[in-house]
Amino acid sequence: MVEKTRKPTKVAVVLEQIQADILTGLLAPNEKLPMEALKKRYGISGSPLREALCRLASNGLVNVEEQCGFYVAPLSLEELYDIYNIRAHIESLALKLAIQNGDDEWEAGILATWHRFSKYIDPRINKNVDPNKWDELQKEFLYALVKGCNSPWLLKIRDMMYDQAARYRVVCLHAHHNDEAVLMRCLNDDERLMSAVLARNIEEACKISTANYMGSAEYIADVLKDKQGVSGSRSKSQSKEKSTNKTNKTSNHEQHTTTTGSSK
Repeated sequence: MVEKTRKPTKVAVVLEQIQADILTGLLAPNEKLPMEALKKRYGISGSPLREALCRLASNGLVNVEEQCGFYVAPLSLEELYDIYNIRAHIESLALKLAIQNGDDEWEAGILATWHRFSKYIDPRINKNVDPNKWDELQKEFLYALVKGCNSPWLLKIRDMMYDQAARYRVVCLHAHHNDEAVLMRCLNDDERLMSAVLARNIEEACKISTANYMGSAEYIADVLKDKQGVSGSRSKSQSKEKSTNKTNKTSNHEQHTTTTGSSK
């Protein structure tokens, strides 16, 4: 007997819609989320909408205050550095396991996604890079690198952190999606990472990946401060690290927009 596919609930549908609008910047940081306006926007009643907002609040994308209601969580430098530091550690672990366990099919997947990704963002081929498509293909490529880790829970945690970084990443992607220098640096940085992974060089792959993530955090921080006046301070050790990273910056763009960073 064939099981019927369950239709997603109203809560699940509107949650996905609101989350997508937050992650892509359509709902801006600190933007108020009045219930009446949201009911009209998403065509849903108050009860499932409130439940969806509460779930989004539990994962940090929405804040709620008594008497004030819901609003999109603000961006901060502290959160940016925290997210990217954790992502760097998670990615290194996933890369290590993938290199140890990955098979021929894993390697083929890396090459296939690299071909699609690199061809799309190469400014010598594509003169009109869409930031959303860039993000989509980059996510596909980066996932292919770690897919061979054979740890479903590690990949779930990694995906969660990737989504948490989306609000920060989108600022950088939209600012530089037609910047040829940034795009070429992204290509070069990710190609170096791919080469290290396919060569089964765990130490080099993790070193490149971590440098890319932390460089990306610095690059995004600069964009945030320039474009949005985001507040936040760093510790002395972080400031020292920033100064070192800036010397080496060549944009990596989110893994990836600075040489030790890109727009991961």
